Amino acid sequence: MTRNHRTISSFGLTLGAIAIFTFSAGCKEAVPTSGGVSDGEQAGSGATPAVTWTQFQDPFESAFTVKVPQGWSVHGGLFRMGFSDERPMLDLTSPDGAVNVRLGDVAIPNYTLPNPNHIREGEIYDLGAQAQLVVARFRSGPEFAVSYAHVRFYEACPDAAADAANIDFTVPDYIPSEGTPTQTSTGQIAYRCAGGQKIAYAFARTSEQGAIWSVPTLGSFLAPVARVLQARAVLAQCAQTFHLNPAWIEQQKQMDAYALQYQRARQQERLRELGQQIQQFEAKMQAMRDQVASFERRQSAQASQVEGFTQALRGVTPTIDPFTGEAREVWTGPKSNYWTNGLGGVVNSTNAPAAGWRQMQITGP
Repeated sequence: MTRNHRTISSFGLTLGAIAIFTFSAGCKEAVPTSGGVSDGEQAGSGATPAVTWTQFQDPFESAFTVKVPQGWSVHGGLFRMGFSDERPMLDLTSPDGAVNVRLGDVAIPNYTLPNPNHIREGEIYDLGAQAQLVVARFRSGPEFAVSYAHVRFYEACPDAAADAANIDFTVPDYIPSEGTPTQTSTGQIAYRCAGGQKIAYAFARTSEQGAIWSVPTLGSFLAPVARVLQARAVLAQCAQTFHLNPAWIEQQKQMDAYALQYQRARQQERLRELGQQIQQFEAKMQAMRDQVASFERRQSAQASQVEGFTQALRGVTPTIDPFTGEAREVWTGPKSNYWTNGLGGVVNSTNAPAAGWRQMQITGP
């Protein structure tokens, strides 16, 4: 897998195992105050806290700089999962905890299209120290935004209702494109939750090149209705000011070249010839993966979140029949509940379709 077949993976999940960077100095720039919620809603709950800006630099490889709101909690950096599997991310929370803005998600890998050797969607395509891919057919931007939002917000926004009034916002592309994609697509989704008091929003651009596809632009936020304009402004500013370090780009090109050498040696079972250098890198890469996993275990376990996203991507919902204890994936439907008749039949419905049908317990997003 070479870099002209992909872009670096999209930004990431809040990673509490990484230091929280809270800033107290920065340039003072006003936040835009025009946008999609109604003027009445925007003015209805008092003044929106002013935002000024300061610069954040990737603490791990000095890969990028970006402007972030002064005083907000900022989690992020470039997380390396392999020679050619690097995932920059930002996750920001306002001082009062009311607004959360996320540029990308470290749980989102690059994807490879199904092929005769890897047919099943959700299967891990393991390239060892080079990268970890997931087998999946290409999803359009709208498809991906809906699937991603389902996992991103299912706990914070369980009573979500589609909100057409807040899908007039676009997240700028922040990762430079390489090569000409076979196909690319953008999409977005917005929900109202918490009795209509909060807006959940997700935007995605998907891009396919050859057998590899990725999500180079991914942005989302959860904010009170009166703070939506602020959330949009922060998300847009982060995307617009995201800047890759030229020295890091050159370093990454060398890493990609080494990745090809590694993969050839791996396929020929000649890794021993690469000697100590590969061992040192693999140890460093595993430490980074352990750091990600450590945070995720405290959040609710990374494996569960990644599996939850894979299930959403495949359009299935995990359930348990409380009568038999049987775990079963069912096709995700528009209604809130799933019912079984005990004979293999499953119906997606708010209420029991008939006497004798029992409700299945949903065990994940």
